[in-house]
Amino acid sequence: MEVSNGVLRLRTAPEFGARITELTDLRSGRNWIVPGDLKGSAAEGASYIEERPSGWDECFPTVAACEMHAWGGGLRDHGALWGRAWTCNAKSSGIVATYEDPRFVFRRSLRLAGEYVILRYSLTERQSSPLPWLWSQHCLLACRPGERIVASGIGPWHDSAGKEVSPGPVLPASAGGAGKFFAPVEGRASVAFAGDGGLIEFTWDAASAPWVGLWFSYGGWPLDNPLYQIGIEPTSAPFNPLSEAVKRGGADWLETGETRHWQCRIRIII
Repeated sequence: MEVSNGVLRLRTAPEFGARITELTDLRSGRNWIVPGDLKGSAAEGASYIEERPSGWDECFPTVAACEMHAWGGGLRDHGALWGRAWTCNAKSSGIVATYEDPRFVFRRSLRLAGEYVILRYSLTERQSSPLPWLWSQHCLLACRPGERIVASGIGPWHDSAGKEVSPGPVLPASAGGAGKFFAPVEGRASVAFAGDGGLIEFTWDAASAPWVGLWFSYGGWPLDNPLYQIGIEPTSAPFNPLSEAVKRGGADWLETGETRHWQCRIRIII
């Protein structure tokens, strides 16, 4: 499914998690999304990384596979939504994508407006007991050496060991590094990825996503088929497995019949 407003063109695959496979600036011709095949199993035990990670998915209710009693057992790698069929409806310069489960309804509405992608999300609980959850926007960006992260409205970045770090310029694919950092959002956040080829900027507020993740692989992971990509990931919690978020008091809880709303926007500048 495709939408365009003459400035941006966006394509999504309703049958495969409503994955966004293309976000192209028609002025420059640059597709900011990591391209790839639509491969992967819809089974509960499916592993996201068994196929080459690409595109833009929504991770919910976890990022990493884990056991979660409130969800009836194991949660799959990168969550319940990717690789499964959604219902998508195109509306002028936008797409409303909905995934329905007996336990919840997840909806993402996007609209192209000039150089912006306007995103609105909603999540509704359907079962009789509360559900813990986290969400992460999993937008994998095609990077180029020398491009850099420019951020405001966030606290310091920390690595998985809790050490404060400062992301440097994008390294070449031969550099071999990979990792993920998290930073807290302080009011209104702006995290951009910029270089000679343009700028893509994500903006949102702490009420929508109180954290941001920064994933990167400069040919460093996985060893058998290294990736070259960056991910700017607004998220509800600075954890990958939901089980860790629950254990450390960082998970959200959705009450019976409750609906949550949040939003963000993406701007592409040449």
